[in-house]
Amino acid sequence: MIRPSRLLLLIALVVTLAPAMATAQRVIGPNTDAVTIPRGVLRTTLAVDNVIHRGRWNDGRAEDLGAGFTIGGLAAPHLSWLSTLDSEFGGIGVSGLNATLGETSLDLRQRLAVTRLGMEFGLTDWLTVSVDAPFVRARAEAQLRARGDSGLATAGLNPLFVGSSVPASNRSTIDAYAGAANSLAARRDDCLSNPAAHTECADILAEGAQVNALIALTQQFATALTNIYGAQGAGGGTTGGLPFVPLAGSPAEQFLRGRVDSLRTAFTRYGVGDISTTGLPLGAQTPLSAEQLAALVSDPVNGYGARPMTRSNRQDLGDVDVGVRFRLFDSFRGDSARFAASRLGIRQTVGLTYRLGGGMPDLPDNFIDLGTGSGHDALAVRSFTDVIVNQRFWTTVMVGWARGMTHERDLRVPDFAGIEWLEAWRQTTVQIEPGSVIEARISPRFVLNDYFAFGSEWRWRSKAEDRHLLPSTSLLSPSALNTQSAWNEHRFGWTVSYSTLEAKSRGKSKRAIEIGYTHEQSVGSSVGIVPRRWEDRVQIRVYSRLFGR
Repeated sequence: MIRPSRLLLLIALVVTLAPAMATAQRVIGPNTDAVTIPRGVLRTTLAVDNVIHRGRWNDGRAEDLGAGFTIGGLAAPHLSWLSTLDSEFGGIGVSGLNATLGETSLDLRQRLAVTRLGMEFGLTDWLTVSVDAPFVRARAEAQLRARGDSGLATAGLNPLFVGSSVPASNRSTIDAYAGAANSLAARRDDCLSNPAAHTECADILAEGAQVNALIALTQQFATALTNIYGAQGAGGGTTGGLPFVPLAGSPAEQFLRGRVDSLRTAFTRYGVGDISTTGLPLGAQTPLSAEQLAALVSDPVNGYGARPMTRSNRQDLGDVDVGVRFRLFDSFRGDSARFAASRLGIRQTVGLTYRLGGGMPDLPDNFIDLGTGSGHDALAVRSFTDVIVNQRFWTTVMVGWARGMTHERDLRVPDFAGIEWLEAWRQTTVQIEPGSVIEARISPRFVLNDYFAFGSEWRWRSKAEDRHLLPSTSLLSPSALNTQSAWNEHRFGWTVSYSTLEAKSRGKSKRAIEIGYTHEQSVGSSVGIVPRRWEDRVQIRVYSRLFGR
């Protein structure tokens, strides 16, 4: 692992020990350009980036960075246990329940501090080789809240698992419904044998189909209550019970109470009073609190099996780029005065870069962290064209293509694109075939004098969908992963630079160095989820001649 202090020491050694550069250029600046390094010259770059994510783009909409975890209702698409609760209600005739634990919100802040060391060496005047290595420190801080007072919660934690007397109480309540069904079945049989056995026999015999339906419905209702609320088992333990049950007073519980009232009325008509005073098993007494939500995040069985959503700090050596650049055309024929030319000129180079995947991507069980690198190799090809207009103005146009290599990664697989509350059981090893990235940049510059230059840059990138392949035994579908892997982004930035390149060539400076400051920020996107990134970079370049003249 390379520490920033060691990078600074390396720069100091290069500046102190390397032979002086014999011939320099005018102001170049920190923007992208088509410059190749003169033969025998080493350009060493040290850059420090401070990156802040101030939000994100979601298919063109600007939103908070934690918007994926800020939702009006933590419901079935985000937690499968709530889907099971909805299904149990559907079994007793309730559709569209959509049980929810209430509103959640996430205040998230993410920051990157990147220290880059780059070296470019001119093998010839037209061929440059380079290496760039970043040391990345990624930090995230978050505050997760549960809004129990929003009035949106319809479900909460099942008290069965926190109260010692709850299983027995639930058993007594549920058994009353099973007892009522058995009592009515016995009366029906009595009336079939002797129409005068009970005063209600006339109604029971005349309404035989309704009686049979009531018995079946009540037995089904008792089974559903056991499945939802749970109860004491025959051996003294518990049987059934979902982690989440209807909240006391919620529309879901009110529906169940309405069902109880209708059952009580029907049984009374047939002379059965087993449920005359029976209500429901104990429901959730309060909405989910912030502490309970935090526990749910870390719970691997009933929750998400994830790390606490509070803070995350990671540091590592990131992706290392190794490249080569060829100068294809230069109308100034390598003249050192080409940045102060009085006529129109064009220079073009082509670069080939191979990225050695370093660092680690964001972890599937850490919902808030930032990765320190892609973790997989990639190949990029770029074309750089400098257009020099006059002594003061020149610009660079860059177009490029890049694509990562096929690799495997542990991911949590959603059913729908955009779902970010993902449980641990969704995690599996996924094979990824990355989509290609197309990039374009335009970087105009204005050279004020032999020392200072100002510039700006517009940057556009577009990434195609990745292809995700899951194990043949997986019941999950990769379609959501494919859909949400595509994105595009526009960035705009400006630069200011100070240079002694021209002064060194005239013998007015002992060292050939450039110091630059860059501010760049994300200004737009129309596809995918992309951080709204603000980046500030301070960069120093030192030119040293190792051989030649």
